[in-house]
Amino acid sequence: MLSYQHAYHAGNPADLHKHFALAGLLAQLTRKPRAISYLETHAGRGLYDLSAPEALKTGEAALGIGRVTLPPGPYADALAAIRATQGPNAYPGSPLIARSVLRPDDQLHLMELHPAEHAALRRNLSGPNVHIHHRSGPDGV
Repeated sequence: MLSYQHAYHAGNPADLHKHFALAGLLAQLTRKPRAISYLETHAGRGLYDLSAPEALKTGEAALGIGRVTLPPGPYADALAAIRATQGPNAYPGSPLIARSVLRPDDQLHLMELHPAEHAALRRNLSGPNVHIHHRSGPDGV
């Protein structure tokens, strides 16, 4: 189904919980020197603007990221670094959080089937260790 647009839901409480856990888990996994591969089956666009009409329409971010004070740690660090370059209304999706936490030798494999989201993902993430695929997540694993 290609009708889901995460821009309407970015930053909501469930999204925040997922990203907090993801950043913490990746920080633990990268404590060992061996490189890892991160695979995301439904990557979305990777970066969202919480002042965009889609985010404002639902107001879900105001109930999540807009209400919390983040404790110090990998997620707060990633969010601060991304907002320092992208602006205070920037909200990173899982792929951008992963790229922020992972090391240069780690690999990101990102799949997104929706044409507009895939194009935005290509614009928002790049690098030698980022592999973006225009395909369904289950087809990519």
